[in-house]
Amino acid sequence: MSEQARAIISEVSGHDLDQWLRPSTFTNELEEVNPVSIERSWIAIIAFPFWKPKAYISQSIRGHIHEELTSWMFYRKLAADCSRANVALHGFAMSAKECLIDMEWLEKYLIIRGGRCKPTNIEAPKYEWPDSPVEPVGPCREAFNVQRKLFVDLEKLCTLAEKCQDTAIVNAIESRFLRKHAKHLKNMGDLLQQVTRVSKQPGLGLYHLDAELRHNNGCIPWMSMNDPDIIEEGIRAVSKKISGGLALQTHHEGTKLASKEAGHC
Repeated sequence: MSEQARAIISEVSGHDLDQWLRPSTFTNELEEVNPVSIERSWIAIIAFPFWKPKAYISQSIRGHIHEELTSWMFYRKLAADCSRANVALHGFAMSAKECLIDMEWLEKYLIIRGGRCKPTNIEAPKYEWPDSPVEPVGPCREAFNVQRKLFVDLEKLCTLAEKCQDTAIVNAIESRFLRKHAKHLKNMGDLLQQVTRVSKQPGLGLYHLDAELRHNNGCIPWMSMNDPDIIEEGIRAVSKKISGGLALQTHHEGTKLASKEAGHC
């Protein structure tokens, strides 16, 4: 194992990944919903009466489109590196596809809201997957940072839309992106933690983790545990079973009662 890999493993192991998942925008003031912070958000608009918020939002949406494209190219680079014979791992292709899908959706949404598509130059990713020896911790950490950057950028865009009272954009971002990206960020954090653990004894641990990912079609096996909607679906399933059981019990009791009454007759 290289010294760089040991340093990365030591760094990741010594940090609280839960704090990594909590961006600086998620402050205690925001968490407690302080009304004063909402009033202060209008200071910029009042101070600059000639500011054009709609145009600024349009630029910000394009900015996030740029972030999605940059992330797509980064994930494509990681996926291509994984396919190399010297690495021979499997991953990040689905993340690349999802970034491209999100970019196209947001671009189409920008167009239907009256905006324009103005492509910008995308900087090529400089990160190279280490292959001598194969070290997954660094790439997974970079992937986590990319995913976190997407999430934070969406939060900033949503906050700006709220200041401009553009409810449609707020709803689109929250329903289409934020819920999904929050789960993706947690999944990426879990993957980083697991990769860090297995890399402390390189070779066999990474092989088994890669085999598990391939067995689940490239999806993290425990990703359903990070989905709050699964809890609601589970409650509905249990409620359905309970309701079905009670209905069946009522049916049996009614049948028994009818049999007894028929016997008395």
